[in-house]
Amino acid sequence: MRVAFILKDLILETHLFERLLYEEESTTLDFKRDQYRFVKASDEDKSELLKDIIGFANAWRRSNAYILIGVDDVRGGKANVVGIPPDDHLNDHSLQQFVNNLTNRAVRFHYEAFGYEGMQVGIICIENQHRPIYLKHNYGKLKKGEVYVRRGSSTDPTKPADPDEIALMGNDGSTEAANVRLSIEFAEVSRNRPIGHELQLNAEYCTMPELESIPELSERSQYITLPNGQKFPILDMSSFDISTQLNPHYFVQLANYTFFERLVKRCRMVVSNTGEIAAEDVRIEIEIRTGEGIAVFDDSQVPSVPQQRENKFVPADFTNFKLRRSLRDPGYIDIEKDDEHFTIEVDCGDLQPGRHVWTSEFSIGVCESGEYQIRGRIFASNLPEPLEFTLSIKATIDQTQMSVDELLSLEAPAEE
Repeated sequence: MRVAFILKDLILETHLFERLLYEEESTTLDFKRDQYRFVKASDEDKSELLKDIIGFANAWRRSNAYILIGVDDVRGGKANVVGIPPDDHLNDHSLQQFVNNLTNRAVRFHYEAFGYEGMQVGIICIENQHRPIYLKHNYGKLKKGEVYVRRGSSTDPTKPADPDEIALMGNDGSTEAANVRLSIEFAEVSRNRPIGHELQLNAEYCTMPELESIPELSERSQYITLPNGQKFPILDMSSFDISTQLNPHYFVQLANYTFFERLVKRCRMVVSNTGEIAAEDVRIEIEIRTGEGIAVFDDSQVPSVPQQRENKFVPADFTNFKLRRSLRDPGYIDIEKDDEHFTIEVDCGDLQPGRHVWTSEFSIGVCESGEYQIRGRIFASNLPEPLEFTLSIKATIDQTQMSVDELLSLEAPAEE
């Protein structure tokens, strides 16, 4: 099986990784035996990582640059892969936020874990991009406004770029940024049609019975009693399949599934280039605080259709497991959640004038009627700073309640 490190449209394969091991450190390559100090590190320590990324970004080169972490440099020979503990890998999203909150423009780079001969290696790939890149504020041992450049095998913070060098860096992108115009709107799910900056959300917040009151599904409960006293059997030919067994948690799963389906709605967005020149490496980033009353989910995070019978040989938890795609087409939505935020990221690639990128579908829900705002930023490598945008949700939420009898009488949902 081919092992690959995926970076947008770039793939670092095993043979390329091995080729890098034979190269000398330069303006396109650096070896680090140990992981950078980042998590819970001081500003001084983190500025070392920041310096290296900015130095490579500003370097005079024609190809991508790589920092290989867990690799020991060997002068005049093949570098030695020593590996790093799996828990030492950096979080790409946190690293992106850290760097791009400090720099004058978004830096095009990516961190990825890479497996090689049973060992873990961290890889930071820094793409060719518009320059100069510098800090907006002093940070650690680095100074505001200084353009740090990697020359040869190192970045010397005491020797930043001089004014003439900086002027040459800026010639290739100083005038085009004014002509880059990008917009983002909500779009219909069923067809490629924009619907504007406001989403009308009509849904139902259905309070389900207490968990303790929901019975398990058993052979004896295969007869459902309706509120009027009428009984009818649940018949399923799969009961004769010896590879399946009754799912005792069916009604609990049905309650969760029904609550989600009634409250959460599918939607998507469209990103458009309304300017006169191509926008390069367009990326959308949206952050929603968990306390704002909005929740978002991608396909890997929504509950699966519950089944009355389950496979004996597949763990119950695995039946609801949905894989995320590792190789993502332009417009693919990636959603992450921590204790404080939902984060939506969309990579759109290069966007020619007049062209659109329609995102993949995702789910969105709110618990109460009202108007909500979603704020985000659009990044492009030929924009000096990200464009900010606001989308609105106008929600009408009906508050309802479901009894145990009503839950038990629900028809089994159709399989996806």
